[in-house]
Amino acid sequence: MAGLLRATKQQAVINPDEERVWSVETTSVRIGNEQPNVHLFGEIIAGRQANLRSLSAGVVVSVSSNFIDGGKVVKGEKLITIDPFIAARKLLEREALLSEARARYEEFLVTRSSDLALLAEEQRQLDIAQSDLSRYEELESGVVSKQKMDEKRLAASQAKGVVLARQQRASVLNTKIEQQQAVIDRYDASRERAVEDFENTQMYAPFDGYLTDIKAAQGMQLKSGDFVARLIDADRLEVRIFLSNSQFGRMFAGSPSFPPLEIKWNVGETEFLFDATIERMESQIDSSLGGVHVYARLGSEASKSFLRPGAIVNVLAQDRVYEKVVRLPEEVLYDEDTVYVVIKGRLRKRHVSLAGRDENYVLLRGALVEGDLVVLTRFDGIGEGVAARSLP
Repeated sequence: MAGLLRATKQQAVINPDEERVWSVETTSVRIGNEQPNVHLFGEIIAGRQANLRSLSAGVVVSVSSNFIDGGKVVKGEKLITIDPFIAARKLLEREALLSEARARYEEFLVTRSSDLALLAEEQRQLDIAQSDLSRYEELESGVVSKQKMDEKRLAASQAKGVVLARQQRASVLNTKIEQQQAVIDRYDASRERAVEDFENTQMYAPFDGYLTDIKAAQGMQLKSGDFVARLIDADRLEVRIFLSNSQFGRMFAGSPSFPPLEIKWNVGETEFLFDATIERMESQIDSSLGGVHVYARLGSEASKSFLRPGAIVNVLAQDRVYEKVVRLPEEVLYDEDTVYVVIKGRLRKRHVSLAGRDENYVLLRGALVEGDLVVLTRFDGIGEGVAARSLP
């Protein structure tokens, strides 16, 4: 029985030329316009900051409770107070000198007023004396004695001398008044400087912001010009972004306006999102860098967050629009210029050109038509004419 079975067993025929059919994943071609995103990195910087320096010398007698590293202050808030004793004494001295100069000026004015009144009276006396002399001179010779004529001439001469002396005194007084006015102006300027020195014993925040690099404390001796802190504008945070020449060219191709940005700040497992707008680019371009820095201003919501200068953030920007391209996963591309499509159970090579990238996708132009099934699966031996079928 066993021999019968062996004798009647059919032998399997092995065809060494049997062709393997590859099962591959495919995606359908869709041609259209694409505007990918550009993923960049940026650094948060202060769009406006001020180095606060002491404008007065002395001992710090008090500091604000917010005068600490990271302290938030508002415009006009008092930050530190320097001992005002010396400045107050100088101000009092300047005010006393100014008051004395003004009193002296008033004295000259009163004297001038009195002298002008006396001059008017003396001028009338001169007019009377000259009129009396004229009448005597008109009388015939022999009517008036020579002694009488001499008396009249002497009286007129003395009256004229008094008037001239008074006029000279008035002229000198006018000069003194002008000089005294100059003294007042000098003392007034000195008093204004003293007032400023006194006011400078108190330092106020010039704008809203955060304090850092604190270098002063209560009891510390300061000299004029000493650095005490740095104030960062809370409402003007910026992100500095480096763009390569190609990225810069693509983002601003055909449009002089800056595209909007999305800023992502990751802190542990928490992600914070902010809007930003590019406002300017650096004033000089360093050709050795192969690109350019641009500066984007963050929206007002950033000032309410914990975002601070020095933070590294992710930046999402819009690339230019690529017209009539096919967006495909990057694994479909071979040798940067070839993709394969399935046509009637066979792989066919299509030559393409790389127009751009969008993360893990490529934007292609070339010998592709709407509806082509492009092969996604990569395998050894892929090539023109290989048998393949598309997986559903």
